[in-house]
Amino acid sequence: MPAETLLALVCPEFALADYQQIQIWRREHDGVLADRVLPHITLVSPVSGWKPGDFIREIHARLAGQQPFDIVLDKAVSRLDTEAEVAMEWLVPTIGREALSALQGQLHAGALSAERPAGPSGIPHLTIGRGAEPAVSKARVAEINEAGLSIHCRASAVQIIRYKGDRVKLLERVPLGRER
Repeated sequence: MPAETLLALVCPEFALADYQQIQIWRREHDGVLADRVLPHITLVSPVSGWKPGDFIREIHARLAGQQPFDIVLDKAVSRLDTEAEVAMEWLVPTIGREALSALQGQLHAGALSAERPAGPSGIPHLTIGRGAEPAVSKARVAEINEAGLSIHCRASAVQIIRYKGDRVKLLERVPLGRER
């Protein structure tokens, strides 16, 4: 039986042209997830051992009072995933980065505190590629940056996702700005 993991993601609202460009990058360089999960910023990385209902209740409790906010993804970076020994390509925000970091902290303040990732993977980012040789990855992100990256989007909800084997299921979409 495949292991079940649960995640909490922000799937920002993009202009159509920006969404299409992100999906082109993801399909070319991150084919594993491009058509299974919307472009997203992970707030709670995959956790196991949680019952879906308990995880959903914890996320709801931690999101109370959280308002929607704007994000501008304006830099592409290449990071080495030392575990997988491959390069990861990310879009990172300047505008909205503090709000995303605060939201990650808020979600990890309670029962999920032991699940908070340390190091670079904890930096708010949207993955657009993985698996390339580091030199190839650095060249790709340099090309994106030279073109003048500026993708404006809005975080208006958190999606709670379940992975089971290679299957992905949206369990719940929690709008930001709701009352407790």
